[in-house]
Amino acid sequence: MSRFLQRIRSYLTPAAQAQERISDLLLELRDGGLSFDLQIIEEGGQTYFYAQSVDYPRGYISATGATPEELEAELKDAIFTAFGVPPRYCNPDLIDFTPKLSEATSEVTSSVYATT
Repeated sequence: MSRFLQRIRSYLTPAAQAQERISDLLLELRDGGLSFDLQIIEEGGQTYFYAQSVDYPRGYISATGATPEELEAELKDAIFTAFGVPPRYCNPDLIDFTPKLSEATSEVTSSVYATT
């Protein structure tokens, strides 16, 4: 779906429906959080960071980023998308990572937890 159509759809989503999805996300994060494996991948002379969920019951949540900060932003977006939260209602401050992604990505492979 084009980004334009996604934005239109986001504005047409009733606030009650969006709040229900945010509530589902917050319940999941408060009830143990989501676990992610992190990897530093070097490919074709480029290095990037990759995160994939370990225990998400409905499949996988994954994201990549050139820096830990970019990975954090992309991973938060992927989490909101997995829970069906419309972009208009996404608040990145709702999701925290333990340990911080910038600390966890200093090793080749590590784990973090998304919590609230």
